[in-house]
Amino acid sequence: MDGHPAALGLFSTTACSCLFITWAIGVLVQGPLVNFDRSTAEILTYASETLDLTDFIRVLSIPDSLVALALVGVLVAVALLVQRKWLTLAAWLVAVLGGETLNLLFKNLFARPSFEHPLVVETSYSFPSGQAMESLVVYGMLAYIAGLTLRSQSTRAVSVGGVALMVILIGFSRVYLGAHYVSDVIGGFAAGGAWLGAVITAWEAVRRRDTADRGDQVNSL
Repeated sequence: MDGHPAALGLFSTTACSCLFITWAIGVLVQGPLVNFDRSTAEILTYASETLDLTDFIRVLSIPDSLVALALVGVLVAVALLVQRKWLTLAAWLVAVLGGETLNLLFKNLFARPSFEHPLVVETSYSFPSGQAMESLVVYGMLAYIAGLTLRSQSTRAVSVGGVALMVILIGFSRVYLGAHYVSDVIGGFAAGGAWLGAVITAWEAVRRRDTADRGDQVNSL
């Protein structure tokens, strides 16, 4: 069982990296993917004229705001610090801060202009979506940490399912509100999944080594 999280993390990193590379090439060559983005944007422009739905989507987008993500990041870090869970705290900080840094590097590398007529203003480049990437990393890492502490399988399933649904809705809200194209959001999810998988893989290796060292110390007594 201990090897499953590391294997899953490695698989996620590989699969999501391949998806991100494919999507990035599609954006760079200005081919069918870009045409799909523009067509989808036009459809959602008409849909956004429904004010009640637009207001509802704005509420859905609250968890992906930079303030909300920063608040979650700080609160979890403080909780882990108080509990003196140093390895978990290190993994959390690497995941959250590293994900943000990686997203900024990608944005500046591809330098894709933002949506022309958004309902919300995006001040940075469009690809990949920072909110999509960071929400997957932050809430995905939070679900993973919770999964390690929760004993009930059903509770774990509910927490993972809830996070997955929330992240998907966040991605949809970014497209609907015109903050990003569809490919920006998928690219953000792919980059976030690759980074989260890499962090989990590395963390599992450290945890296994730490557990083995403790076992050796007990056996030597």
